Amino acid sequence: MQNLGEGAISAHAENQQVLNLLPIPIAILSGMEHHITFANDAMFEFWRRDRSEETIGRPVQVAFPELDSNYLRQLGQVMQTGITSKNEEVLLTLNDRHGQPYSIYIDYTYQPILDVDSKVTGVLVTAQDISHKVSAKKALQEASAQLENANCALKASNEECMMAIETAKLGTWKLKLVSQEIEATERAVEICGLKGKVSSFSEFIALVDPDYQKEVEVAFQESAENQTSLELEFPFFATGNTPERWIRLSGKPSQGSQNSDSTLSGTILDITDQKMEVIRKNQFIGMVSHELKTPLTSLTGMIQLIGRKVNAEADVQLQNILEKSLHQVSKMTHMINSFVNISRLESGKFELQQTEFDMEELIAEYLSEAQLTSPQHQFIQHDCQTVNLTADRLKIGAVLANMVSNAVKYSPQGSPITISCRKLAGHLEVAVKDHGCGIAESDRKRVFERFSHIHNAHVMNASGFGIGLYLCAEIIRHHQGEIWVDNNPDAGCTFYFKLPVNT
Repeated sequence: MQNLGEGAISAHAENQQVLNLLPIPIAILSGMEHHITFANDAMFEFWRRDRSEETIGRPVQVAFPELDSNYLRQLGQVMQTGITSKNEEVLLTLNDRHGQPYSIYIDYTYQPILDVDSKVTGVLVTAQDISHKVSAKKALQEASAQLENANCALKASNEECMMAIETAKLGTWKLKLVSQEIEATERAVEICGLKGKVSSFSEFIALVDPDYQKEVEVAFQESAENQTSLELEFPFFATGNTPERWIRLSGKPSQGSQNSDSTLSGTILDITDQKMEVIRKNQFIGMVSHELKTPLTSLTGMIQLIGRKVNAEADVQLQNILEKSLHQVSKMTHMINSFVNISRLESGKFELQQTEFDMEELIAEYLSEAQLTSPQHQFIQHDCQTVNLTADRLKIGAVLANMVSNAVKYSPQGSPITISCRKLAGHLEVAVKDHGCGIAESDRKRVFERFSHIHNAHVMNASGFGIGLYLCAEIIRHHQGEIWVDNNPDAGCTFYFKLPVNT
């Protein structure tokens, strides 16, 4: 009997050694008071305690007084019924070796231990910390909820967008950049006046007005290469007896996960009626301006003839009157020429007569004229070097004249006006600086628009139709240059334009 008892004790010790090697937290509780008779190293790590602490041999409720009563109730049920209890994703709060509380999510099992008579003598406890799993699950659920909300918002946004597109009578299109295939809605096809859909970009370009085909092709190419927005207006010839239409095309590039997925997509709008109205207006302006130029030329000649006679008679008063008359006729001629230029510009007949010239000489020439007509101002040519460029000399001169004229108009008498130019990398920058009232931020954004006026109490009575700077901007744009304005730190503002120079 003694040998049998020793063998049982030895087997029990071996079993505990095996359990101690397992990575799963395991503990054995005995009796109705649930004394902790064994816990492996993994369980002590789970409890965040050391073996040196008084844990083994003590009842669970004594060793862990902070333990929730639900755990003790479940242990009692297992002892009474002999039925295993399995629990998942339960929040457990215990105190660590320093008495600090910690909370983790666990899966745990209470399994009854039976003696030879099938009587429950204790409970085998296994547990697993699944906090990372629960956190990941919650994060996934939150992400799923956010995705669902985003999908709902996207759906609502798409519906609003489609409603806006339908209300605005817009068509939509998409160009696949690799295959050059075009997809278009029925409304887009209708706007273009087509009887069937265009399937490729080359087919679409073939229907664009020949004078605009190159511009449209280059705009599409630059938008795709530079990932920039696309804004175009051009005439479009549909097949059959459909008349020419003007369309406004807007689009943005979209880079897919692979090059084959890259697209350009956007909207298309029929602007034929608006464009025809503008064309008719420009034709009328051109016709009226042309009709006015002839009598003005005659009037100038007659005033000059009268001036010769007055000069011969040395009548000072009449000489002053005639000089003022010639000045007013010159202003009217300049105004009419501006309207003619606008008419040519918007009818596509704005041509550049490019020649090579020295910008320093051109600036000196226009400053000399300005000094004669506006002697009350001091004109300064600053930091100008001999720089040759190829451009339309007359039109660039008109830009200079307009900027100097504005500086005179909006500056107090006696204040200096400075014109400077400097060569940059591949460009020539010209600046006209005044000491006037400056330009408000709200006006700076629209100062180069047609018929725009600045709102300033100091210049409310300044004359002009608001087309001079618009023409300047268009002239510079046709020269592939840039134009802008900045306020000076002290007073006034500086108008700039930049042109490419000969290399």
